[in-house]
Amino acid sequence: MFIPLIQVAGEESIDNSQVLESLGVLKFLVVGIANAGFELTPIVILTFLFVIFLLKGLIKYFEGYYKVIIQMYFVKKIRYQMVDSLGNMNFKDFLKLDAGRIQNTLSGEIYKIVSAYVAYFNTLQSVVLLLVYLVLALMANFQFAILVSLGGYLTNLIYKIIYRHTETASINNSKLSHIYQSLLIQSVQYFKYLKATNYFEKYKLKLRSYVDKIEDEQKKIGIFNAILQASREPLVIGVVILVIIVQINVLEGNIATIFLSLLFFYRALNYIMVVQTSWQSFTSNLGGLHVGLELLEDFRNGEEKSSGTIAVERIHNIDLKDVSFCYNPDNFVLKNIDINIERKLTYALVGRSGSGKTTLTNLLAGLIDPSSGQFFINGVPREQVKMSSFRNRIGYITQEPVIFNDTVFNNITFWSEFTPENILRFKNAIKLANLEELVNSFPDGENTVLGDNGILISGGQKQRISIARELFKDVDVLIFDEATSALDSETEKSIQQNIESLKGSCNIILIAHRLSTVKNADEILVMKDGFIEARGSFSELMVSNRSFKNMVELQEF
Repeated sequence: MFIPLIQVAGEESIDNSQVLESLGVLKFLVVGIANAGFELTPIVILTFLFVIFLLKGLIKYFEGYYKVIIQMYFVKKIRYQMVDSLGNMNFKDFLKLDAGRIQNTLSGEIYKIVSAYVAYFNTLQSVVLLLVYLVLALMANFQFAILVSLGGYLTNLIYKIIYRHTETASINNSKLSHIYQSLLIQSVQYFKYLKATNYFEKYKLKLRSYVDKIEDEQKKIGIFNAILQASREPLVIGVVILVIIVQINVLEGNIATIFLSLLFFYRALNYIMVVQTSWQSFTSNLGGLHVGLELLEDFRNGEEKSSGTIAVERIHNIDLKDVSFCYNPDNFVLKNIDINIERKLTYALVGRSGSGKTTLTNLLAGLIDPSSGQFFINGVPREQVKMSSFRNRIGYITQEPVIFNDTVFNNITFWSEFTPENILRFKNAIKLANLEELVNSFPDGENTVLGDNGILISGGQKQRISIARELFKDVDVLIFDEATSALDSETEKSIQQNIESLKGSCNIILIAHRLSTVKNADEILVMKDGFIEARGSFSELMVSNRSFKNMVELQEF
């Protein structure tokens, strides 16, 4: 717009028909300035232009500010949704998911989702500005604008092919990344075994093969982007030149109006490139969006269905009546279980591997639902109970210690505040778990960071940290799933004494192979093939149950 406006400013009158004609229908701008009582001098027109661009700058600032706010809202919402959906899954369906897929989506692919979001809305914004300049070009010279738009549409058919191939490569890239992450997680988990057997040399070839596959797909995306970047301007300029030739030689168009329309098309050309670049960026990250939506759908399908509203303040009684459980209809893991967990008693589950001990404890902890039978909590059917409040009253010490890459204090107190009350509870917990000597040996005491998966401490020490965490928690039911299996005999004896000291303060459920751990339980349940074969005290079972007596004699538990 500068050139025709400066031309007008150089005239003595705005009635110069040739100059006004060069503005086409946009001559109202100049006429409007004159009608406002301003003399059309270069200073007035340049000031007018400066004001226009100043307003544009202010609008761009508020646009950028608002975009940041919206983007932050979107990023937080998608991450919250991912984390919340994961936390809302039931345990049974969670076991069906691949850990690599979850980690890759929640850590790596989430950035692709955000990038896809940004690229998508940048595309929409650029489309709006593109349409504005196309409308202005149409107003300046209708025929020229139509011809250029038609040419632009035809060239876009070529880009659609590129977009389609880019999208396919992006989706393949994300799926391959899932597998790679899964393999990577396993290489870290089983590093000791892979290293000791020299299998890592073979395993890393598998890792490398997926690195190659991922980079091949990334290479395709890069090549498509390069083709798009290299061909965009030559194609558009070629279309514009062809249309100018047709407009002048065939349609006998006015070069002045063509020139003005071309100026608008030049501005539109910038946004055409932005639209294409943004859309290419969107399709490049579309794989992350696809896998993110697929994972969210799996999360929703596996969501724990709980309509219970009755909160559990304290667990007084857990009662299972004729309960069976299966992961699939053809294979029942538990069959016709009857058990009544009375308050402040100690129960022990014994049996060979695969007899259903851990599955039963998972059921008692509310991790899985019975496939059939009745489950009562304090006399209330399980489906009427708010399960989150029930689990707040459960302590669970697993066979594999759970250690976070944080301080001893935070590991045991689960990030409770450093208050005098919590410090006292912390000290009592480490005393009961026989951890006082270990904690005092650290230079930083309870503020010592234990490293990833507790790399700085031994297996037995990890287990004692896990035990202390549950002792710190005020619970009604404390489940030990072979929790002393990683301890040496002396430490196990100390822990066993501590467990004995807890008797009468809460329900204790023990799964153990060692005789010393279950000998003093109030009731021992002998499990076989998903059934409770026998129950009673240690001395009673030694007399009444031959398989239990054999296990004792062979020290198989």
